Amino acid sequence: MGQSQSHRIPSIWNGLKWALQPKHAGGGVTRGRLFWRALKATFGHGRAMSRWMSVAWELQSRGLVKDLAGEYLRAVRPSVHREVSFSERVVQLIDHMDWLEGAFQRDAFEKILAGRAISVVELTAPRGYDYMRLQLQQAHMHSPEGELLLTLVAQRSNDIQHKAQPMEVAVLAFSRFRIGDKACLVIGGVRGQRNPVQRISPMELNQGLQGWKPSVLLVRVAQELARFWQLHLVGLDPAAHRLHHWSYRWQGRYREAGQKIFASYDALWDHFDCKPGPFGWVVVPLNSDEKLAATALSPEKRARQTRRADYWIRTRNVMRVEFRRTLQKPMREARFSHLTETMDRESMRARLNYMDPDDSDDSQDSEDSRDVVPSRVLETGPGTLP
Repeated sequence: MGQSQSHRIPSIWNGLKWALQPKHAGGGVTRGRLFWRALKATFGHGRAMSRWMSVAWELQSRGLVKDLAGEYLRAVRPSVHREVSFSERVVQLIDHMDWLEGAFQRDAFEKILAGRAISVVELTAPRGYDYMRLQLQQAHMHSPEGELLLTLVAQRSNDIQHKAQPMEVAVLAFSRFRIGDKACLVIGGVRGQRNPVQRISPMELNQGLQGWKPSVLLVRVAQELARFWQLHLVGLDPAAHRLHHWSYRWQGRYREAGQKIFASYDALWDHFDCKPGPFGWVVVPLNSDEKLAATALSPEKRARQTRRADYWIRTRNVMRVEFRRTLQKPMREARFSHLTETMDRESMRARLNYMDPDDSDDSQDSEDSRDVVPSRVLETGPGTLP
């Protein structure tokens, strides 16, 4: 590698060339559309894109990012929130990267950026399975829902299936950025199983998770993560999903997929009694409404409630131990010259001023607050989030 190549930040005009490369198509975005978005970003938001290029280049120079082009194009790709502009997207990405290095222990941080998963908790595997676990990993650069993935993964035993491969049972995508003056863990999407062949049956899941639905369990773990990192928990309002854009509405397959996805979001947020936030976001409480108590009149139902509550208490306790091993609460200031404080802050405050900046975050970090267990059955919507 030449000396000039090592120390010179590429021009944002390279983004136009990168957008046309076949490997960067995907995530519901064609090369033509990606090029058009890169053109708009370069001419209309050049200052913001230059800042993101400098951040991506710094990450590459430190050996934390391997694909500079793919990392830069994260800011060009459409967010799952259809009202996020290019400048706002850059703010979100820089804010997320500022936080990321301080949120994980060094070994875990390096694994995350290398594309490897770190275990959050080992769950009791159903009969015939080698393991079932929750893990954190970096999202693919094509992902519009978030930069990190919380994944429920299981693998069958070789005695049951020859050359068994890990299966993604459920995935929650999230990022960390500020909304107004509040640091938030933002859930962009929750989905179920995608592989039409490698799947776990509902009976096996019910056995392994003691009645918990995967999507509900993942949001409960997200509540624990937000509490540990002292963040507010926010989710995407389906009314702001990018599938509402006119370019998707005229295609039947996108309309049908969109209706299922919107219904899934609504069911999940209703389940946790989420409150409306600014346009495009809902505020997710860090605790659900129902207590860890067996209140059903039927002895059978009370027994199921007890098993489910015991399962969550054990899982939560193991998670908190694992959190202290792999995660940390960020204490230092942002690395990248407070770029997130200087770009469109006033416009962000104007749009997202529903939160009181004087409110204390202490209530969000209560370790002894009452834990709860959802009781309604909830299934995630099928298919991808285009």
